Amino acid sequence: MDIFGLSNASKKVLIDILTHGVSLVADISARLNMPKSSVYDAVVPLLENSLVNEYSDDRGKTFGISDKDQLTRAHEQRLAELKSAQSSLLELINTHHTDDNVARPKIKFYVGTLGIKQAFRDMMWNKEITETFLMWPVKEMIDIDEDFFKWHGKQRFKYNVMLNCIEKHGDRILQKKKDWLKNDARTNLARIRYLPKGTDWKMSFWIYGNKCLFASGGREKIAFTIHSKEFCQMMMLLWKSMWKNSLP
Repeated sequence: MDIFGLSNASKKVLIDILTHGVSLVADISARLNMPKSSVYDAVVPLLENSLVNEYSDDRGKTFGISDKDQLTRAHEQRLAELKSAQSSLLELINTHHTDDNVARPKIKFYVGTLGIKQAFRDMMWNKEITETFLMWPVKEMIDIDEDFFKWHGKQRFKYNVMLNCIEKHGDRILQKKKDWLKNDARTNLARIRYLPKGTDWKMSFWIYGNKCLFASGGREKIAFTIHSKEFCQMMMLLWKSMWKNSLP
């Protein structure tokens, strides 16, 4: 009966009618110790959902069911209506929803090493986005937890996500020592450029679709994500300018 959204009073009246058969409101009221006005209110949704019928005879207005299968038919009809409504809703969502549509920007903060790792888990790779853009102070970030970032980075191969990464000049040494960090678009899905010598920063940022994740590999150990199409557009302008002035 829950699929009909019936109140407790309506459920009690329905059970009473099923138990005692066609009944006057006065009889239902007496058996349930319920005011007649409440019985009438409770009967309305039962009639609307075809769970009971209204009759008139020499005693006046009565309520009952036509046969034992009436509830089954009403139940099946309700399920069909719900299924149709669900299909219409899904069609509406698929028609009007796009990944680029962010109605209300969202910001989420994370603290500490565990918080930074959780921020990256919350922005895992997916098949809808195949290219991403970073400014990545490699040593500072992998010092947080190299095994974690190695694992996280490898997940993107499931969806062939290309990294476009701006790094420090001094990070070249790490590329030679660690295969998973190598600059290789074909086998490692990574295009890397380096800023000039002496350029230093601790905070990384990662643009991924309409989300941008910032994470501090320095002493602060904080991270935050911003889910905003317009903000990411602005950050892409900054990233492109830095990419243009970086060395291949």
